Amino acid sequence: MDDSINQALSRKDFLELLTGIVAGLGISSGLPQLVHAKDADQAGDVTLDESYLVKGLTGMARAKTWFDAHWGAGVLAGYYLCRENSLGSKTTAAIKKQLDTVIRLRAPQFVSLPDERIDEALIDEVPKALRPAIEGGLRAHGHAVIFASLATKALRDAPQMAQPTLIENLCGLSRQIAKNKPQASRDPTFVYAESQEMIEATFDSLMRFKELIGHPSVRRPNFTHMVTHAEALFNLESMGYRDLAKFGHAGQQTHIGAPVPTFDDLGPEDKQTEVQPPSTLANPSTFADPSTLTKVMDAEFWSDKTNQERWSRKSNITDNPNGDWIAAGHIFKVLYSFHRLIARVADQEKVKVCSEILLERYVNPDVQGG
Repeated sequence: MDDSINQALSRKDFLELLTGIVAGLGISSGLPQLVHAKDADQAGDVTLDESYLVKGLTGMARAKTWFDAHWGAGVLAGYYLCRENSLGSKTTAAIKKQLDTVIRLRAPQFVSLPDERIDEALIDEVPKALRPAIEGGLRAHGHAVIFASLATKALRDAPQMAQPTLIENLCGLSRQIAKNKPQASRDPTFVYAESQEMIEATFDSLMRFKELIGHPSVRRPNFTHMVTHAEALFNLESMGYRDLAKFGHAGQQTHIGAPVPTFDDLGPEDKQTEVQPPSTLANPSTFADPSTLTKVMDAEFWSDKTNQERWSRKSNITDNPNGDWIAAGHIFKVLYSFHRLIARVADQEKVKVCSEILLERYVNPDVQGG
């Protein structure tokens, strides 16, 4: 295992270290404003208990299809989002409430599995089962990597869940995805020199799409999974599965290499308008501000009645595009992954712009794709 990986700075440690360096140089820094919630100055000791690890792993293991694993994976990501970041008591409580809603709405998927013998040696079977799902190119937007990486992390923190049926079912998610036809990698032999290079490449790729901000009718590539895919590979490497992570680099590079959509199909009025007309689905003022990370990480966003009502209903592109597609785990996973990655990006202007690019989909229902 690479000691340098295991010694990687946490987000909090990174921010404290970088802020100290900047202060020592006599430079004003806006770091905390960019990445912390509004109430982050409150007590940061409010967190979720281990039961969310148990529920999340159970929800993944009971998934009938790999897509259904989103619900359990989202609970795991929400747990780590709150545990690893100083979000403040109000935001943490609001996120917890939404996680509880997910568990309630999908109650059968979170029913405990029968108890079996615990065998921590089985945990390694989850990443082992991943290799066929990443061989030959990109499948299912990197979901095999995303699910296996998050589940392995959770199993290490809740080893009592390392029971044969649960492990077998988690491995089965990768086997399902492995049956999909891959999008062939542009360079099957491609490998990043180090994970930091992969992270920088991901943010550089996102920056290519900044001109799309404010033009929701232009369909976005899958920004959400570009970010969660990169973090999942970084996490695998952090846990000691370096060769496996590198094996997935070619598919990840293909993933983030999606072309920038053009404006050729837009009408003259849209081309001349900096921001699209507001959606008829919601209050226009909802979309007046940029979709900043601070805005999305504020308790008001999570407690907003319109958001909660949308998230509790099935997604429908016609009248509820911000429905359970978001609450199915995407919002938890993308925020968890993004927070982990921005701790390793020193360019805070790039972080700010990428936040707007990435999160616009979660704030404005008119945004297509992403």
